[in-house]
Amino acid sequence: MTEATLLLGNISAEHVSQQHVTPPTLNDDEYIATLSTSSPGAPGYVVGRRVQGKAYDRIVMNYGPADKPWQRTWQLDADRGARVNYQILDDTSSTGFATAER
Repeated sequence: MTEATLLLGNISAEHVSQQHVTPPTLNDDEYIATLSTSSPGAPGYVVGRRVQGKAYDRIVMNYGPADKPWQRTWQLDADRGARVNYQILDDTSSTGFATAER
């Protein structure tokens, strides 16, 4: 994968739902993207849309102050059809975080 072929999904914080919220009915080209978190608590999710059958390679969310927003990036971890998992890759509002395999 190169920067030219990287498929990005751009979202806002309003798009992120918590796991206890029932997801909407999906169209054929949509999937539930489960977004891991670097803090305690349940992961969030967004509805992703496949491009030529392919899930997003990365999902990017801008949030925080309007004059200098932070950016959180998740990278594709596992594509299971209607459910696709993403692991947090970077968060510019954090000075560091650790992830652990379960």
